[in-house]
Amino acid sequence: MRISILINNFNYARYLGAAIDSALAQSGSALDAEVEVIVCDDASTDGSREVMARYGSRIQTWHSQENRGQASAMNAGLALSTGEWVLFLDSDDLLEPDALATCLPLMAEGVAKIQFQLQCITQDGSPMGRQIPYLLHDGDVRPLIERFGTYGGPPSSGNLYRRSAIERYFPLDEPAWRRAADTPPFLLSAFNGRIVSAPRPLGSYRIHSSANRARGCFGNISARHGDMLRIEAHRRATTLALLARQDGIDMASPPLHAPWNLRSRALSLRTEPERHPYPGDTLASLMRMQADSLAACPGYTWHERRAAQLWLLAVLLVPTSWATRMAISNTSSRIRRWFRQLRTHLA
Repeated sequence: MRISILINNFNYARYLGAAIDSALAQSGSALDAEVEVIVCDDASTDGSREVMARYGSRIQTWHSQENRGQASAMNAGLALSTGEWVLFLDSDDLLEPDALATCLPLMAEGVAKIQFQLQCITQDGSPMGRQIPYLLHDGDVRPLIERFGTYGGPPSSGNLYRRSAIERYFPLDEPAWRRAADTPPFLLSAFNGRIVSAPRPLGSYRIHSSANRARGCFGNISARHGDMLRIEAHRRATTLALLARQDGIDMASPPLHAPWNLRSRALSLRTEPERHPYPGDTLASLMRMQADSLAACPGYTWHERRAAQLWLLAVLLVPTSWATRMAISNTSSRIRRWFRQLRTHLA
């Protein structure tokens, strides 16, 4: 069996070597599979080529002549690869040395994707003491996609796909997917088999955007909550349109918002109301949406649901400066994590 690790990169020379090293470290006596590492560079100007050149024939490389966005690098990597299983590793993230060896026993018939949590690390690689995502959904997640337009799962680097589960959706449309191009394989693989979760975190997700962290926006894509909501709506609608076009599955707009997206929606309304993309939102409507969402979303305990509701109510009622502080401190996740740890301890 061959597994392909496809690293997409744009101007991340400062992190790229560590990502490549973590991919190459997967080949070893504990892994009964062949690993190919392909690095696709989207016209970087920061010395990324020099980093790639250091590895010689240990990796395959692809270079774009112009910056065309994330989809172009993912398209190129998949076209060059030959693995039965494929992992799209972001060039600022890392894999644990035994990541693929841990996933190998999970590659059963009918499995479309193996997913795992990622440890959050800072720009310099220091652990932040938390993992993403908070919630993993597995098995047949199609009902969740129909209900929410998504399901609980990790960013790009935490997903190992069976090639046959995603290949027919490629090449992705480049103009539509300059960023967030990991969404189509994440959602559409679920329509081609089961989702299986590994038992522990098997990689690291680097959070290095100081502008994003200063506003309490999780990740590195957008520094504003309203923009995060617009990106999420685009990701969902464009991917479901691809599903209808490619598979003939016409899925209506989901009736509910995922609980984690309602966090951003509340913070957007409170911290930057002039940029909020949902002008009809009110305290009452958001509380009602969250109650419906939490009741329909599996994986939360009663205490975690109540903690999430109390946090949302606080964000909507406290002064704006406090709401901003709550966004930056990521209080909601901490409260839910505390309840989960308490439940585990009491059990």
